[in-house]
Amino acid sequence: LSVDYAASLWVKLGAPKDKLIIGMPTYGRSFTLSNSGRYKVNSPATGGGKEGVYTKESGFLAYYEVCEMLRNGASYIWDDEMKVPYAVQGDQWVGFDDERSIRHKMKWIKDNGYGGAMVWTVDMDDFSGKVCGGDVKYPLIGAMREELRGISRGKDAKDVDWEKVAGFEEEEEEEVIEKPAPVKISASESLNRVRKPNKKYTIKSSAIDKNSRPAQIFCYITSWSQKRPGLGRFTPDNIDPKLCTHIVYAFATLKDHKLAEASDKDEEMYEKVIALRDKNPDLKILLAIGGWAFGSTPFKELTGNVFRMNQFVYDAIELLRDYKFNGLDVDWEYPRGSDDRDAYVNLLKELRLAFEGEAKTSGQPRLLLTAAVPASFEAIAAGYDVPEISKYLDFINVMTYDFHGQWERTVGHNSPLFPLESATSYQKKLTVDYSAREWVKQGAPKEKLMIGMPTYGRSFELVNMSQFDIGAPASGGGKPGQFTSESGFMSYYEICDFLQVENTTLVWDNEQQVPFAYREDQWVGFDDERSLKTKIAWLKEEGFGGIMIWSIDMDDFRGHCGGLKYPLIASMKQELAGYKVKLSYDGPFESSNPNGQYTTKDPNEVVCEEEDGHISYHRDKSDCTHYFMCEGERKHHMPCPVNLVFNADQNVCDWPENVVGCEQHTQSPPTN
Repeated sequence: LSVDYAASLWVKLGAPKDKLIIGMPTYGRSFTLSNSGRYKVNSPATGGGKEGVYTKESGFLAYYEVCEMLRNGASYIWDDEMKVPYAVQGDQWVGFDDERSIRHKMKWIKDNGYGGAMVWTVDMDDFSGKVCGGDVKYPLIGAMREELRGISRGKDAKDVDWEKVAGFEEEEEEEVIEKPAPVKISASESLNRVRKPNKKYTIKSSAIDKNSRPAQIFCYITSWSQKRPGLGRFTPDNIDPKLCTHIVYAFATLKDHKLAEASDKDEEMYEKVIALRDKNPDLKILLAIGGWAFGSTPFKELTGNVFRMNQFVYDAIELLRDYKFNGLDVDWEYPRGSDDRDAYVNLLKELRLAFEGEAKTSGQPRLLLTAAVPASFEAIAAGYDVPEISKYLDFINVMTYDFHGQWERTVGHNSPLFPLESATSYQKKLTVDYSAREWVKQGAPKEKLMIGMPTYGRSFELVNMSQFDIGAPASGGGKPGQFTSESGFMSYYEICDFLQVENTTLVWDNEQQVPFAYREDQWVGFDDERSLKTKIAWLKEEGFGGIMIWSIDMDDFRGHCGGLKYPLIASMKQELAGYKVKLSYDGPFESSNPNGQYTTKDPNEVVCEEEDGHISYHRDKSDCTHYFMCEGERKHHMPCPVNLVFNADQNVCDWPENVVGCEQHTQSPPTN
């Protein structure tokens, strides 16, 4: 990563030196240091430096802005190995070019026979001559012209000696602790000290099924559950760490288009949730972003700018690693239209590729990528490219609930497994069974689909107390629960209280395979142990990958209903015991390991095995606009010029319509 190497590579690849014009920047790249006492090249940084007063871009300063920084207290450091300077002021660091480094580069251009210099850009040099000093307009470009063309900037023009103008402070050397001298230990003496086991152990080998895995149990915990009053208050301390395979904390938010904590208490909550792994090391804990209240607009804004989206991806990795989460759950409610559909795929693709790459470089287990998606067939059609998102997601959490609620003027069940025979053709599509089949029909692999199981019910106020069957008229939502405090909504433990009041009638709907209850003008449709066990039996019969529970904090976590804590989740877990999910999906990132869990492989991996001096070209299967160049055993990821894609048949960058599979990229201009 240097000017010399980049130019030499162009020559090596066949470019004539006299046509190569070497780029010279009139700006610097800035960073915010993690520790202002450590500022040498490659010191840790937290991100880009503060934006310039005039250029107004974080991580970027025009040369005249660097000059102002140097004239206002920044220290100047010349790196004699790289032949470039950098400046430091507090926690602000900027690497740039000045007249001294420019003259070094011009001498190198002449010594190597290159064709000249290209300046990006003339407007970021000190064009007024009033900022950097010496009353010299365009000091950097003028220095280039002097060196390359012998045209003087004027008899009084002198280079600014920044080492004299700006102060310089040596970086403190780290204290070197003298280590004790090594002690020689006899190998034979060490071996004699080893205690030999007095028992022989035999390890039984058993055949491992490579094509299946146990069902997954995703349990969401909501950040607002800790704010419920009295016995409804739920914190991570209430969670049984062995109840679920995955815990998903909902929700984080976006701040300046970056993944961030939603409240001041979230950091404490994150730590408490992560601490559950101390009691169950196999527990995976994910952070969810989005949700119904968050809406779609922030996701639209995030994905509307590629740079912004990429920044989000890498900042997300940093936050997830800092808090020790196992992955990210994307809850965009909901993408609609072709633009959103493409943006959603791109977001998931960028996250997955970044997660893959980070795992390889960090040596840590790859971060998981999951998403909560709608059950509605209309919502699926409106915003989801199902085959594409299936490539990038580890698990797809289908929200098979909220099929009916207080927004309707007739009572309907929250989460019916099957439809009523008398229902309209439209109503028959509003069931768990139909929705799950629709996801499969659209291209989702069954083993990735987690079927949503609600631990709450939807309630209504009846218009006529004598009419209480499904479809009866309703005036609105039922009375709020004592703890959840939301009209039309009751947690399972609140439903338990409702059922225990005198004159309450409990009904099992044999067609929909779910219960509902009513008393006077109050009606609630919910799931109990019987209906959830029925759903699990259906799930196993169909071969789905597991369950997603919304939410763990609304099950009877105190054992209030009948003595057993978490009766709903525990009954589902019991029904899933021994069930094996068949793994048949052969996506670009999946392969089966001996444990039947997903492991990663890079579908676009290009291995360079050429002889030294030999060059070959290979297409990037994930991006038409890039290709790989193998130079011996070295691999380079190269971009095509704007609007072109790589043509593997010709080994050239070509117009998209000439390359099969890449026709959707920008088309070539019309010929006159």
